[in-house]
Amino acid sequence: MKSLYAQIVVTFIAAIVIGLVITFSISGRLHALQVAEKLETQMVNIGKEFIELYKKEPDTDADLYLDAMSSGSFEVLLFKDDAEESLYYEEGQDWDIDQADVERVLNGDVHNEYLLPPRINIGLPFEKDGSSYALFLRPDFEFFFEGFRQIVLILFLTVLLIGSFVFILSTRWIVRPIKAMTETAGELAKGNFDVQVETKRKDELGSLAHSFNQMAHGLGELDGMRQQFVSNVSHEIQSPLTSIQGFARALKDGVVTDEENRQAYYDIIEKESRRLSVLSHNLLKLATLDSDHPPYEPSSYKLDEQLRRVLAHMEPQWSDKKITIDADLEDCSLYGDADQLEQVWVNILSNAIRHTQTEGTIAVRLKADEDGAEVTISDDGEGMSPEDQQRIFERFYKADKSRTRKQGGSGLGLSIAERIVQLHDGTIQVTSRPGEGAAFTVHLPRR
Repeated sequence: MKSLYAQIVVTFIAAIVIGLVITFSISGRLHALQVAEKLETQMVNIGKEFIELYKKEPDTDADLYLDAMSSGSFEVLLFKDDAEESLYYEEGQDWDIDQADVERVLNGDVHNEYLLPPRINIGLPFEKDGSSYALFLRPDFEFFFEGFRQIVLILFLTVLLIGSFVFILSTRWIVRPIKAMTETAGELAKGNFDVQVETKRKDELGSLAHSFNQMAHGLGELDGMRQQFVSNVSHEIQSPLTSIQGFARALKDGVVTDEENRQAYYDIIEKESRRLSVLSHNLLKLATLDSDHPPYEPSSYKLDEQLRRVLAHMEPQWSDKKITIDADLEDCSLYGDADQLEQVWVNILSNAIRHTQTEGTIAVRLKADEDGAEVTISDDGEGMSPEDQQRIFERFYKADKSRTRKQGGSGLGLSIAERIVQLHDGTIQVTSRPGEGAAFTVHLPRR
């Protein structure tokens, strides 16, 4: 009974059996009531015929006639007013008639009584030779119902057998996707995500199988992203560590004797150490943002002033490349986490500075309305292909890996920016064409 298939089959058979038993009982009682109504007239007519015959032929042996009636489909009971016991009574019959009922019929009343389970007693009065008689008749329901019960029983057994056979076959087809999903789940547990549940069904189980396949596909992609993430982290860490280790060993072994070259080696070690520090900080930042309760301390502040402050703090970076900043910032108040949103502008501007040529231009636009704010940061750099635009917010993704690595990018800045914007119920989009620069647009609700 641990099998769902067995549980469904047993439940169905039990339901059918219970239903047939109840139906058999109810139908039997209804049929008995219908038969009793039809037999009432017939019983009265038979009783009257016996009375007429008994009156006209006084010498006739009434017992023989009553035996003939009783041996058929009816049971008969006869009383006389001066008799303490019945004149005619067949052994084995249980009439359950009160003496008061007998007295009423002897006094000329007609007795008509329905009993449960469905039974009917008819009492007819008549007189002969100055004496009062009471003739009671009732149908032998076993005689009338024996054939009916056999037919109904055969019918119900046929329904049970055929229905059970068809249901067993159909249930096997119904639970087949469930068995397939169970086997597929076992493969998923083993780490094999390249599995699918094959089904052409369009019902709820088909939808469940389709959702299961989507889940397996999603888990496969998630596992691939996890492996790629571990690989990227290892690669990003290994590169500066290799540089630090190589240059430190060269300095330790005294390979570099010139003071100027030694200072250059120190600068490289410091630069690579800074890369490791930034990488670990960004990884910790992403882990914090991905947690169930990311830090979020909103307050009302001036967004235009924040953007001006960020541009001022990053002046050494864009001034070093002689980049022109074209800022058009409308007055705008916003409700959000100022520290986190400042990280968004820093990351997007840092990305724009890296990909803008010397003496290029970066435009910063802020538009405000009743619904919220729209910040657009665009550059006139090398731009991005459509494939790069679809993946630019993936972690560790770099559109130009060699150029980004040379300039110190880790591929996490835009991922962090996207996550922060999502926490503020906003959106971030990128539009670009190769050779025509890129524009990042951030929509933030006012609250």
